Amino acid sequence: MAVGTDLGTSSRWKVAAVVGAVVVCYVAVLLSYASAHSTDEVDTHTPDPGGALVYVDMSSVAGTDFSLDARVSVYPGSELMDNNGHLDRDVVVDLTPMQAENQLEFPAGSAAGPLPATIYADGDARSWPFDRYTAQSVTVRVFGRTDAGQQPIPAVVVVTNSLTGWNVDAGSTEIRDGDEFDVTVSRNTVSKVYDLAICLVLLALPTCALFVAVSTVRRRKKFQPPMVTWFAVMLFAVLPIRNLLPGAPPIGSWVDYTVILWVVMGLVTAMISYVYAWWRDAP
Repeated sequence: MAVGTDLGTSSRWKVAAVVGAVVVCYVAVLLSYASAHSTDEVDTHTPDPGGALVYVDMSSVAGTDFSLDARVSVYPGSELMDNNGHLDRDVVVDLTPMQAENQLEFPAGSAAGPLPATIYADGDARSWPFDRYTAQSVTVRVFGRTDAGQQPIPAVVVVTNSLTGWNVDAGSTEIRDGDEFDVTVSRNTVSKVYDLAICLVLLALPTCALFVAVSTVRRRKKFQPPMVTWFAVMLFAVLPIRNLLPGAPPIGSWVDYTVILWVVMGLVTAMISYVYAWWRDAP
């Protein structure tokens, strides 16, 4: 009786330890996510009366196209607006290096709303989830068009981040027009944890399959014919789970060689082993 009681107590402690570890990991992920989304600072930038404030808001990443999508907004100073608060002249923003050579134009008499822009960025999408992209030597210049011709407008450039799961680093929170700066985007810690968690889910599939297959081959467990379909279902579940990876890494990425390939090989090995057990033991 004492031995059985000790074994039961030991099993309960093991179950409690596993549940506790899962709860701790769950709380840690939630706290990390909350801290990553509670660091927004209050914007205190204001344009000079005769100048402009330009926001370059990073909105999406297209790693396979080597580009960063942004929204460019212009907030003119009081000397550049009419009595209605609209632009009193055409304002042109020259952002380089854009993938299109067109300038961003904000016509007179309108409120300068955001315009889309695509910036060339260097990076390697195949290194997911450790990929990072850098747009080098970015410059922003602002010009005003009047009857007297095109005149430069002094401007302050602010790079902001609307990317979910990414960090954006422009080297400075406030950049003067004409100054060159680099914009680097990289996945934040919470995003990487999520990515690696999905990889662990994938690795769990062949681990379970091989455990069942090896136990059956060694005759520690009895062969069960319906289990063959279980192996097939897990094998076909790999591709849908891979497609859940954030950012949709291209085929041939780092994750395919380090995780996906071995998951598929493990599942196929387990299924072949189980079929061998069937051939050996089935009547």
